[in-house]
Amino acid sequence: MHFSEPAHAKTRGTPSAPDRRKESRQTVDTRAVLHLIPSGIDLPGRIADLSPCGCRLCTDAPFPLGVFRRVEVEFRLQGLPLRFAGVTQAIHDRRAIGIRFLDLSPRKRAQLDQLIAEILEARAAHETGCTAAPICQQEPEPPAR
Repeated sequence: MHFSEPAHAKTRGTPSAPDRRKESRQTVDTRAVLHLIPSGIDLPGRIADLSPCGCRLCTDAPFPLGVFRRVEVEFRLQGLPLRFAGVTQAIHDRRAIGIRFLDLSPRKRAQLDQLIAEILEARAAHETGCTAAPICQQEPEPPAR
């Protein structure tokens, strides 16, 4: 896995709409599978950013549906296998999909919060020049169902 500055900090040189998100997004780069519910179609891709409310996923193949479709996102981060239910919230292009997480149990919410805290901690250590071994590395592709 790879992570860098928070996604909201990136600029592209052109004005854009104000960011309406309640939570900041953390840039990550790890393999993922998007499970389309109830069709059973699985789309491999990569998580591009993550927040307590959702994620942006870039699929390897074009996304065949629109917004407000039930999905599950499965990925590994920091060695932890994760699977979150959600809904497609935005289609940025045919391969970049915004997912809003839904119905997170207290246990899953705690896992996600801890994971984001670890990403922020690792980023802060990197920015201050800490020479400790990185706590993250590229994760293998999630297992197929």
